[in-house]
Formats: sequence, C-alpha cells, structure tokens
Amino acid sequence: MIPATAAPPPGTWVVLPGLLLAPSDMEPVARVLREQFPAATVLVLDSWETAVTAPVASIRAALGLSGRHAPASIGLVGHSVGGLAAIEWALTHPDELGAVLLLDPTTPFLPRSPERPAPVGLTLLAERLIHVGGALLSRCRAVTRRGPSLRRRAWYDGTHRPDPMPDDEAARRYGTPEGWRLMVGQYEQSWAQAERVTRLFAARADALERLAVRPVQLVGWGRRGQGPFLREARELGAHLGARVYGLPGEGHLFPLTRPDVVAQVLRGQVPEGTLAPDPGAAFR
Repeated sequence: MIPATAAPPPGTWVVLPGLLLAPSDMEPVARVLREQFPAATVLVLDSWETAVTAPVASIRAALGLSGRHAPASIGLVGHSVGGLAAIEWALTHPDELGAVLLLDPTTPFLPRSPERPAPVGLTLLAERLIHVGGALLSRCRAVTRRGPSLRRRAWYDGTHRPDPMPDDEAARRYGTPEGWRLMVGQYEQSWAQAERVTRLFAARADALERLAVRPVQLVGWGRRGQGPFLREARELGAHLGARVYGLPGEGHLFPLTRPDVVAQVLRGQVPEGTLAPDPGAAFR
C-alpha cells in the first residue's frame, strides 16, 4: 500500500470499526498493524464511548488527535461505517494521511443520491419508525437481555466461527437498555453521517487529490449474488479514485476472519485471490 519510494509509513494508525463492533472485535486488524509497523502507535476507536457515526472532529478528539499533524503521519483503516468515517476524515484532513484502507466501506450516496433519489416523505417515516422502535425495544428488558445471544448468532452467521467476546463484555455492551439506546442512536446517526459525507464530496472532492497515496478499497464478494452492492462499491471507488479489489466468497466481516488479506495490502501487495479492479464485468 505504501510504495518503497514514498515517505516513511504513518507513525499513528487509527482503526475505525463497523457499526456495533467493539474494539476487541477489531483486534485481528490491530494486531496486523502492530506486526507490520512495530514502531507505530495503533489506536482503535471504542464506539460505545464515541460513536463511529459521529462527526470526524468528535472522533479525532476522542482519539487524542485534535489539531494539526505532520503530513502523511496518520494511517486510517475503516470497516463498514468506519470506512465512511475514514472517508470523511480524508475529505477534511487529507494532508495528514499517509494511508487510507477501506474494508467493505458504506457508501454515502445511497439511498439519497441524485441518480437514485428516495422519496423524502418515506425516508423521514423510516427514520421515525427506527427511532420509535428502538426506543420501545430499549425499554423492554426481555428484549435487551437477549442482546448477547443475538450478538453471538449474528457473529456466527457473519463469520462461521464462535464468538470470541467474553460473556461479561457481551452483557455490558449488548445486554443493557443503555447499550440498546446507544446502538439504535448510532444507526440513526449513520443517516446524517452519509448526508454529511455526500455534501463534503460535492464541496471538497479536490481534497482527495492531496492524499499521499490512493486509497485502497477491499470489497467482500459474498457467496450469493450481490450485484447492486458491488455496483455501489465500484461507484464509491470511482469517486475516491481508489484501487478496488473484490474478495470472492467473503462476507462483510472478512476483516475479522482474514487479517492476512489486510496484511498483504499494508505490505503493498495485491491480495491473493482477489479480482483485479479494472475489469467492469467483475462488479456487474
């Protein structure tokens, strides 16, 4: 990812997790970063403390990274909505970034893009239903108590592996009314996050030209047809000027089960078994 002739690699790496993922879930990615860059500082955002869907200024403050930084001194690795947070960071502070790796990033252009506009009334109704439904669920102890078991099931469905999170951490993060309110709130915030980044693309797209390296975007190409998702990923890559690689047979949580692929990208290699980014047929 970082050419040999480029400046030294970033001295600080930031891992931005996907929605509802804990810092411990991102440990495989953090471990790869520590192994690849032993002299660097690796920071993982805890989205139970600061939402990964919050404005990037809040995320930077939570990580102790407010203010100005040396050019190309920070590297970002963002998964899902964490990828969207990384894109917002790149659009607002491009000069300080020496690497941007996006793992199945959320696209900001849907469902409210000029090309595919959503009816405003229906969109607002959906947001309201999510808010009211989440508030009701968070007050139902019978539901919140099942949070850890729902987490276990979702983890297994996404990775086909047992959930490694300790019981006490799962209960603390997923088994309380406060935890449920936080999770629903972050989902609600993700709509505003997408709108924020869409506006930044319109106003500051030239900021991406100031990045020290092109972003790299890894896309999990699942076991079933994902035509619309892959088209959206390719569209996002075109907006970013990113190198886009598809991973056949991998789902949305591939960064947690295939850190070896992340390591290959960080070493500047084309990940083994990926689809080349150029042929359009691969993403139709």
